Amino acid sequence: MQKVNPTLERIHALRAALAGDSEERKTHHTIGELMALLQPLELALGGIVFSVPFLQPVPLPGLSTPIGLAMATLAVLRMTGRSHVALPRRLRERRIDSETMDKILGYAEKMLTTLGKIPHWEWGRLGRLLAQPRALSAHIAFMALLLSLPLPIPFSNSVPAWGIIFACLAMIEANGIYILASYVTLIGNLIFFGGLFGMAATFFQ
Repeated sequence: MQKVNPTLERIHALRAALAGDSEERKTHHTIGELMALLQPLELALGGIVFSVPFLQPVPLPGLSTPIGLAMATLAVLRMTGRSHVALPRRLRERRIDSETMDKILGYAEKMLTTLGKIPHWEWGRLGRLLAQPRALSAHIAFMALLLSLPLPIPFSNSVPAWGIIFACLAMIEANGIYILASYVTLIGNLIFFGGLFGMAATFFQ
């Protein structure tokens, strides 16, 4: 069973690989290249890495839409047994600045180090049922679509981003705490966005 330490090792390895590319004067990387480096956990690890920029309360509509759509598409592909190579070409070729990517990975390392202090909680058969890859992939797909919405509203990025991170961690570790957090944040997203859409509907009546 994988734990956070192996996850951190993969993040360290990715950061080292990208640093090597930067030394060779590669100023950017595409989403497709990054997904290839994260195989075979491109959805779980990619979901963690690409959710980090959206944990701040201020939304980033210009960035959240393409990243959210890419993660949602990748999650659907995971549910149907396909890999990132089936992503639409436009998403695979989306560029990310190398310096920006290094900062994102640095923040991901700090976050995973902090979350790594959470104890491992075994749920047995119930945990295995709730942590089925298809179920968690569906969580990620749904919350990634919410992340992709270009809403200029505080926390409209961070609420789904946390949900994606916990679903990804539950997929990697099967830790009962992360599994519970994944379902709790899914409900939280339904309440948060349901409230937003309800207020919008009332306002425009």
